[in-house]
Amino acid sequence: MSKDCQTNGIVFGDWKLVPVDARNWELCHRHAVSDTPTARKAGTVGNVQWNRLGRFYQFNTFDLALQYAADEELKAKAHGTVMELQDAIGEYRTIVAVLKSDVLAAVARRG
Repeated sequence: MSKDCQTNGIVFGDWKLVPVDARNWELCHRHAVSDTPTARKAGTVGNVQWNRLGRFYQFNTFDLALQYAADEELKAKAHGTVMELQDAIGEYRTIVAVLKSDVLAAVARRG
């Protein structure tokens, strides 16, 4: 299995599950590279690319990866604002529906 998160995996929105070995997948997120000494040395600061999150899943826990991604997206949308619970739940359902659709489409293309 390739461990390159830039070129393979199952993409859903700005999220990607990348196979790391025969049994495990790692969740990655597409965002700008933070300013760190390593990124400065590599010249990648600010580049939008896939970044490893250190969150690992197996085929039977893909739903947990999707839930984590949806939770992170909802937190990002709610940051700095006030949302009524009903609106937040509706937004969460919308996020999950979009991510789920992306996952199913990606799996169908691979199959």
